[in-house]
Amino acid sequence: VLAAMILFSVLTKNNLFAQSQFNDVKGINLLNAGIGLGSYGLNGTGGVPLAASFEHGFSKNISTGIEVGFIQRKFADSWKYTYVMFGARGSYHFNEVLNVSNPKLDVYGGVGLLYRHFKIKYGNGELDDYYGKASDGAVTIDLHAGGRYMFNNNVGAFAELGYGISPIKLGASLKF
Repeated sequence: VLAAMILFSVLTKNNLFAQSQFNDVKGINLLNAGIGLGSYGLNGTGGVPLAASFEHGFSKNISTGIEVGFIQRKFADSWKYTYVMFGARGSYHFNEVLNVSNPKLDVYGGVGLLYRHFKIKYGNGELDDYYGKASDGAVTIDLHAGGRYMFNNNVGAFAELGYGISPIKLGASLKF
């Protein structure tokens, strides 16, 4: 995770010896909303993973909050797969540790506890007992590493690697 954050910092061509506006996240609210590129355990076409997370800075480098994700895919004409996840997450903001100089950049990584639920349905809905359906859920750990770049004081973009709804998430970020 730390290696991914250092690589992200280097790829964005930051001078690693100055200060950033994200050196103290205490009191800051961070909202990410976006799409996933790929998903765990699903191959085929259709469906785009949707993801959102909200975190509040409770200390200088630590924020905690919630995360949700959803994807629904149809296979052929009669299979439908629905996958939902939600849970709590926490992030450590590495800007001070990495001496990130770009004040618009936030480099972070963290862990979460998620509940994952899936439902598979085969048939047209009228004959569910005949064709079948199944659902199950489990609690799992989420690991994530990412960065956000703020275009102004409140609006930006984020990219995140992890084990939530998708291995890669991209989208919009709000800071308030």
